Order: sequence, then C-alpha cells, then structure tokens
Amino acid sequence: MWRIQDCLFALHQIKGIGWHTIDTCIKLLGGEQLPAWLDRPIAEWMDAGFKPAFAQRLAAGYTTGHLQKSLELTYKSGIDWITMYDESYPECLKEIHEPPWVLYGRGDWSVAKQYSIAMVGTRSPTVYGKTVAKSLSSQLTDHGLVVVSGLARGIDAVSHEGALNKGQTIAVLGTSSGAIYPAQHNHLADKIAASGLVLTEYPIGTPGHPGMFPRRNRIIAGLSLGTVVVEAAARSGALITAQFALEASRDIFAVPGPVTSPKSAGTFELLKQGAKPVATAGDIVEEYVHLLTSQPQSYNNETVVDVKANELLDDMEQLLLHIINEQDCTLDELFQKSDMPFANLHQHLLSLQIKRRIYEHQPGVYRSL
Repeated sequence: MWRIQDCLFALHQIKGIGWHTIDTCIKLLGGEQLPAWLDRPIAEWMDAGFKPAFAQRLAAGYTTGHLQKSLELTYKSGIDWITMYDESYPECLKEIHEPPWVLYGRGDWSVAKQYSIAMVGTRSPTVYGKTVAKSLSSQLTDHGLVVVSGLARGIDAVSHEGALNKGQTIAVLGTSSGAIYPAQHNHLADKIAASGLVLTEYPIGTPGHPGMFPRRNRIIAGLSLGTVVVEAAARSGALITAQFALEASRDIFAVPGPVTSPKSAGTFELLKQGAKPVATAGDIVEEYVHLLTSQPQSYNNETVVDVKANELLDDMEQLLLHIINEQDCTLDELFQKSDMPFANLHQHLLSLQIKRRIYEHQPGVYRSL
C-alpha cells in the first residue's frame, strides 16, 4: 500500500504539474485519498474538476509505474526526500508562501529543524565583505545557530565555509541535487552534506533556468529566524531573500559598509528601511536569547573576527599596516602615503579594523594594535 508521502512524491515528479496543481489535488481529493487516485483514467480526473490539459498529465504521470521508476532513480542518485506530511519537515517552512511539497537532499534532515540564520550577499564581494561573512558565520555557530545560504559564489560560499569551521550549515540549491551550480562548489556541497544538509525543492533531472534561483530564496529565508545581508548592490538577489524574509515575518539584519562602495548600496537601503545593523554576532544573537539554551561568555562584546584566526592580509592591507605601524596616521596622511584611491583606502581600513590589526585611536586617526 502506497503512503500519502509516496503519492505526493509521485505528483511532484510529473512534468507540467506545479505547486498550484498539487494544492488543487489535495483540496479536491483530500490528502488521505491520494493513494486511491493512482492509475486513474483521464475521464475520472476531469470528472473530479481538472481541466483537460492537467487531467491528461495526471492520468499519464500519476501511475504506480512512474512512481516506482522515480523512487529508484532518486535513491540511486544518493538523494533522500521528505514531504510536508513527514515529521522531519521543518515547521518554519510551512509558514512561507507556497511551502515546498517535497524536499530533496543529502545530509542530516534534523539540522533543518534547528534554529538558523540566513547569510546572503553579492557573488563578487570585497575583501571586507568576505572577511565579515566568514567570521560572522563562524561565530554564529558558536551560539548553536545553523547558517543557511545558497551555495552561490561570493558571500554564500564564504558563509558556508565559515560555518563549517565550528558548526553546521544548510545549502539551499537553485537546481536539482544532481546538478550543483556552480560546478566548482561540488566539493563544498560534499563537505556541507557530511555534517549539515544540502537541499532543494527540484526533483532529479529538472532542467535549470534562471527563475529557479530567486524562487529558492524563499526557502533560505523560511528556514531562518532572520536573514543577514552582508554586501548587496542596489539590485541584488540577496535583496529578494530579504523581501521573502519580510513576507514571512522574519528579522532582517544588514552589515554596514563603505558608503562609497556600490556593493553597499543594497545594505544601506535596507538599513534606511529599518533593518538592524550588525557589527558583531551579538547584534544578532541578542534577538534570540530567549530561544537559545546556552551562550558563550560576553557575546555582546565579541568582535566580528576572532583574533586568533586573523586572515592573511592582502598587499594593500600590508602597505597600510606598515605605514600605521611607524606612526599614528590620519586619513589624509594615509591617502598621501599610500597613493591609494580613496574608496579602496576606506575599504581596506575597515578590513584592517575588523581583523583587529588597527583601530581608530581618535576620530580620523588610526593606530596599530
């Protein structure tokens, strides 16, 4: 006897049958009755109220033969799946617009039911953005939070890597599980699946198209208590995730960046609209103290970057640090001595402060630590 979950999986495999048609099936037929509708002829689907085009697809695809083949293909691919009728399905996802009927994935499904924070941003981050994202995600896992992102280039990948240093992370794909994009992140996906979870709402073999990526952002936001936007241009996919988070009544956080940087335009707009500015993990965690069972000491005073794990400095940062090591410098003095464009100078000074190599001794005066 087929389970309701099996039948929902079968409906989800049919080409041309989307979220709304499955919703109609459950409303018209009742979820409990789905097993009884396997192998029904087109006439019965039309009698039940389906238009001819959909009735034809259901009659042709919703069969025990297709169900068995789809199950075999999915399991041979090493992919597990859950449905909205399973206990392991995260409750928080049921609150979003058009929650996925079926999720496919590799890894530990229990991670998806833990408290999570989404980390998103540009695919071409600055040194500052990468530093903040990696360190912030690592520290969030210190608080027992799971980091959720989209496995894309840039801030997504850096956030996953930062979380893997100490904790768990979830990658939500904009493709099927068998077609990691970008392909260079296959190894990263394997690392995530080993301790966390890689998931998607798209069945094996689903052809990719650009619209799949914005749609997956609602899952990233839906799995999370809040969404942190690290760097985002004025028109950015990260802002779509933030919008989904707002629609699901979740929190929005934004990392302030140089006002001269185009990659900070989106985060600046979010801050103007009321997003909470983030300088430390504590700025996020303090919103959820009532949910988390334990906290590291002094979380409100922690820096974005762990002093013991400073990243290597790039050439420009080394030059600035050398100048400041010799004597305290004003912004104008650094501009003259470094011969660096002002926008780049500001960016690298922020990065050095985050890495705790320098600090602002007096307004506009920098000193090395």
